Amino acid sequence: MDGRPGLEARNLPDQLADQLVIMIATGELKPGQRVFEKKICEMKGVSRIPVREALRLLQAQGIVRTEPNRGTYVTEFTCDEMVEMLELRLAVERIALRRIIQRKTPKALITSQLSAALEAMRHAAALGDPLALCQADLWFHDCIIDLAASPVLEPTWRLLSRGVMVFLMREQAETSDELVAWIAEHEELLAALQSDATTTLDEHIERHIFSVVRTRRERIEFVAV
Repeated sequence: MDGRPGLEARNLPDQLADQLVIMIATGELKPGQRVFEKKICEMKGVSRIPVREALRLLQAQGIVRTEPNRGTYVTEFTCDEMVEMLELRLAVERIALRRIIQRKTPKALITSQLSAALEAMRHAAALGDPLALCQADLWFHDCIIDLAASPVLEPTWRLLSRGVMVFLMREQAETSDELVAWIAEHEELLAALQSDATTTLDEHIERHIFSVVRTRRERIEFVAV
């Protein structure tokens, strides 16, 4: 889903779940729309078993919901639910960033991994490819979780990451100024990590996660974690 190089081979249900998330993120499957197993099977050339497993994964992650005797539907996130997801994401990434510093993770490792994701973001922005840009954004934050090396944070992030992908695509930057600011926020996060400034990191990650919400929409008020 995130297009990151060297990603380990995934099983078929996991691959299908990623493909369905992209369909949802790009609007091919819309909020509230029913997801028909048979149609997905025909589109992807697979049997119903892996499709059902993929939908179970997405249901567990809140991306789709299943109604007894009615079928499976793409989740329509309310404003409150969106805020909850962002607050959970903030909590997870704050802990991950602090852990990276506490573990004295080598600066060279931090720089090499996050810089690669940053370069992918710049390339996608130059091409005007919003999906690739959001995938590179997610890759950047995947790297933060990986660098934290926490057996607790990693599975928690995996539960959130597909929802984050959908959110990023729906709230993507549209103007060149917004794109520049979006990438600059990631550059600032990397610089703060390189400087070991925990307080600065806390401020940067909070501002970054919630600034993804477009300023032209109604401001979302939240209680900082």
